[in-house]
Amino acid sequence: MAALPGKALAQELIAESRAEARTTPVEDIIAAVRERGIDRDTANRLVARLWTLERMFYYIYGGWGQGLEMNDFPPSMKYLFSKQIVDESTHEMLYMDALIRQGLAPTQKEIFHHPYGSFSVDSALAYYVFSLRNLATYPHPVRIAALNLGPKIVEWAWMEALAEAIADPALKETFAGQQVENQSHINMGRRIVEEFVDKPIDRELCRWGCRIARRDYRRFLHELGDFVLQRETPPPPVERVRVTD
Repeated sequence: MAALPGKALAQELIAESRAEARTTPVEDIIAAVRERGIDRDTANRLVARLWTLERMFYYIYGGWGQGLEMNDFPPSMKYLFSKQIVDESTHEMLYMDALIRQGLAPTQKEIFHHPYGSFSVDSALAYYVFSLRNLATYPHPVRIAALNLGPKIVEWAWMEALAEAIADPALKETFAGQQVENQSHINMGRRIVEEFVDKPIDRELCRWGCRIARRDYRRFLHELGDFVLQRETPPPPVERVRVTD
């Protein structure tokens, strides 16, 4: 297995993401839950914003799937991606069930119109969604590396800690129940990078994609933390890039 062309790169990307995993604004939410628990409104704020992100993966993966043409990648890669789509759908439904159970609204249709579950293009959530959607123009291993060895590792870490901090059994299971699929996505990202990223240009694209995805995900988590804790803190600075002809 040492001869796999992308093995060192996969380990590098995983290590970088793990180093950031417990330094996000979600740590403030976890600390607040440990200190004083989580009331129903706070829980609804948290779950509704995560649901809003989760449902956007239909849009993201729809664009990515268009780039998986016939015979360009082995069936195993397409199968793993299809499984990830199903997993995201399951997580979206977990959040929806939690919102209905917690009384945010009696039906899914009404939750779509609730302010907590609304989608705005002028938001860090939208910035992150569009950032992932734009990866559709890159080879499939690059975008899988960017997401599964980037934000997915960060998410796995904070979600595990949050589940441990929550006392309510049903809400705890909403988060703990996602851990197996999230670990599967990380393992899938590692496998694809190890096996299919062998060109120098693709390695650099994976590093770039992973860094950008983590940065934009952290921006969303900052927005999430402010919304859940009902505060206003300065957002992360926007990286400026000079574009020349």
